[in-house]
Formats: sequence, structure tokens, C-alpha cells
Amino acid sequence: MLVRDFFSHFIFSKRAGALVKRLAWLSVGAIALSVTAFLVVLFVMNGMNASIHKRILALEPHLYVTVNGVNRGSTLELHPVFQRLKENPLNKAYVYETQDVILRTMDGQFHGAIARGVSAESLKFMVEQIHQMEEKKRHDNVQFWRPEELPGKGEVVVGVDLARSLGVFEGDFLTVVPPEGLLLPPGESPKFEKVRVSKIISTNLADLDSQFVFYQRNMTLNTLAGAASRKVGIEVWTPEGKNLNDLKKEVEKFSDVIAETWMDRNSVLFFALRLEKIIIGVFLGLAGLIAASSILSVLALLMSQKKRDIAILKTLGLSNQRTVKIFTQMGMMLAAFGLIPGLVLGTGISYYIEKNPVNILPDIYYDSQIPALVDPWLIWGVLIVGFFVCLGGAWYPARTSSEIEPAQALRIKN
Repeated sequence: MLVRDFFSHFIFSKRAGALVKRLAWLSVGAIALSVTAFLVVLFVMNGMNASIHKRILALEPHLYVTVNGVNRGSTLELHPVFQRLKENPLNKAYVYETQDVILRTMDGQFHGAIARGVSAESLKFMVEQIHQMEEKKRHDNVQFWRPEELPGKGEVVVGVDLARSLGVFEGDFLTVVPPEGLLLPPGESPKFEKVRVSKIISTNLADLDSQFVFYQRNMTLNTLAGAASRKVGIEVWTPEGKNLNDLKKEVEKFSDVIAETWMDRNSVLFFALRLEKIIIGVFLGLAGLIAASSILSVLALLMSQKKRDIAILKTLGLSNQRTVKIFTQMGMMLAAFGLIPGLVLGTGISYYIEKNPVNILPDIYYDSQIPALVDPWLIWGVLIVGFFVCLGGAWYPARTSSEIEPAQALRIKN
């Protein structure tokens, strides 16, 4: 009760100094705004990271397996590791082939790409994954790819960004040349194959949309079978990407097998996302720390203006320890006026964005929406850290009240 009365009379009453009152309101607003911005930004980054994680997990194979010395898909299908992966009916294992290529349009445009040959079953599974992800976002301008539209003999499927770079449309023809074909001596023509663009698709994964060309294995690009960059391997999909490390250790028991999970292949991306989140969080935290330090200014100014009042209280029997405690609690109350609304506002905005993602980003990003993912532990962390920061900011100037001598302060004229 005493602390509340002092708080209302010393800081926000008409008797309080205009400067103290203005600084107090600015401190409250700055703390609330900094806490709100901190929570909203970090929760949005959580949502972005989760969206990228989910999309990569859905569209990329969970485990890549390669066998040293094997460069033909038919040979790889007979290898014991492929038979071992097919034993579990829950796992989906397909042989794939990939190679670097140069694409040339009929207009003379060139672009590098990665040609990926997979089985019809693998293509159909990829189509299903794309449809499942886009079911909740029917407003998106997604070019759907139906299973009956799988590329046939001499046909390829091109990512939307790669098609834009080349200026091609469905039905156009491309000439596919291996990179080593450009190093041949004059007069010797390189191997090439002319293919038709059967479909242009969008997966909202930048790497797939801007670099990859898909085709059915053994039906297209057979002319380039001997290319130096061609590699074959096994792509494995597990239920929800679980138990990958155990499966990786199991297949690596074969002496000539190399296994790599989707997390290994995207480790650089995930590290960059974590680093970005940490750096932004640190700078927003510093902004909040600076805002919280304004309590120092308010209480220091209050101490200088209310020396006579404090001296009178001490004359009436208020101890030094009790005086420091009262003014520390006043600083904590002032900080709480900014911290609590900031937590409520930041969490509320983040919850709203989580339930209603904002669809304003262009398609060049991993996700055209601005999602959010609220983390209760982060809320508690902000509350606890904010409490101790404000406690330090309030106690430091409040302890100067114990140094006020009543006799000396009362001799000072107003």
C-alpha cells in the first residue's frame, strides 16, 4: 500500500515534476515496444524456420545412399543395400541419377542446371507431397502437377524459376549438353539430346525451382549416359523423417556405401538460419536493455527532486533499508507497466499470425506467407530476464536514497 501511494504521488501525480512524468511514460512505452518487437520478430523467425524445415522434409529425400564404383542404375538395384532398404514397407527407396547439364533454348539462351532422373513412382510421390503442402493454400498461384502428367520419353519437367530464366514455356524444346562437351577440340561435336518441356512446376523451394530438371530414368537423356558428372544413388523416404541416424548407421555397415541425411545436406542452411536468429535476437535484446535502463534516469531524477521528502520520511522513522526497498519496488512497478503489456501484446500478435499467416511475400522466398510459431519457453525466459534486468535498473539508483542525511537535506531551501 505504501509503495503504491508513493508510486502514484511521486511519479504520475500532478505534484510530480513534468520531466519525471514524461520520462516515466517514455520508459514504459519504450519497454513495451521493445518487448513486443522482440517477441514478434523471434516468433516469426521460428515460424519461418519451421516452414522451411517442413517443406524441405516433404520434398527432399530423407536419406541419400551412394555406392562406390557403381555408376549404373540397373547395377545399383541389385546391390544388397538397396534390397535391405526395400525390406521395410514403410520406407520408400528409389534409384535416381543426377548430372550437371547445360540447357540451350531455341532462341540461343543458355543456363546451367542439374538433371535428375528418377522412377515414375518417385515422381508420383513427389507430386503427392506438393499437393499435400498446397492444400491449405489454395489462394496461391501454384502450377499443379497431376500424376497423369508425368514426363514421357524425351520429355522433362522444369522448375518455374529456371523456366523464367530461360524464357521457355510448356511445349518448348531444349537442347541438353554435358559441360565437358564444351571442352572438345575444334571440329568435334559434343553429345547432346533434344527434349521437350512437358511441365513447369513450382515447389516454393528455391533450389528445386531454379536449378533442377526432372525426367524419367531410362526414358530420357540416355545419350548422355556416359557423362563424367553423372552419378547414381538411392533416395530414401521414411515416415516423417524419423530414425534417420539409426538407418544411416545400418546402411553404412556395408563397406562401399556412403549415406547422407537431409539434415547433413542442408546443414549450411540451418546453421545460417540459427545464426540469423541469434544475431537478430541479440540486437533486439540490446534495444530492450537500453529501454529498460531508462528506469535509471527516472529514479535518479526522482531522487534529486525528492530529497526533502525522503529526509522527512527518515525523520519519521523510515529506515535506510526500508527506503531503498520502497524505491526499488517503485522502479519495478514502473518496469512492469511496460514489460507486462509488451508480453501480452507481443504474444497476442504472434498467436494471431500463427493462426492467420500473412500472405504478402513474393514467391522468391521459401514461403510466400509470414508464419509464426509461439514458444512458451521464450515468453517465460523474457519474463524472468526482464525481471532481473529491471530489478538491477531499479536498485542501483534507489540505493542512493540511503545516503541522504535528513538534517542536511532539511536545511536545503526549496
